[in-house]
Amino acid sequence: MQVSETKLDDKRARLLEAALELFESRGFDGVAVPEIAVRAGVATGTVYRYFPSKEALVNALYQQWKGTYNASVLAPLPHGLTVRDGFTEYWQRITDFARAHPRAVRFLDLHHHGAYLDEDSRAAGRPFLETAEAFLTEARASRAIRDIAPALVVALVWGAAAGLAKFASQGSVDFNTETAADMEEALWRAIAND
Repeated sequence: MQVSETKLDDKRARLLEAALELFESRGFDGVAVPEIAVRAGVATGTVYRYFPSKEALVNALYQQWKGTYNASVLAPLPHGLTVRDGFTEYWQRITDFARAHPRAVRFLDLHHHGAYLDEDSRAAGRPFLETAEAFLTEARASRAIRDIAPALVVALVWGAAAGLAKFASQGSVDFNTETAADMEEALWRAIAND
């Protein structure tokens, strides 16, 4: 029984990896289920054994990567950090994730507003917004940042990280620690209250 469960898990993982590659590069509408099956090395019917539809597959993939992102980025900050140091810590977590999983970042960015996302997928995105709002509310109260809506800061920060991942995939920027630090400084200057 263990061997067959391992094979099932392996097929599911291969399907999710194939879907990530295809959805990230061609979007949801640009990919057919048989293409995912071919890329994963399984029969088309096998896709439907794990996922009842293409929508179910993209939602499973989205939730997997949002969960991984949330676990990597949203852990509580170390106690006693200044707002500036907290901003740096969050940015480093975001860019570490983006450098480790650039395809996933591009996938999440491309599919974030997809009409095919279900309520569970939309719910998977809320912890990031809630954590950012709590941090930014405290930052505004301490007058460390300007009075700017948290959603705008989230868009600015996420857009910068996703943009770096996209530019790196095209070879137009080296997404290294120095580049990330330069971007972080630019982001901070955009929101700082000084």
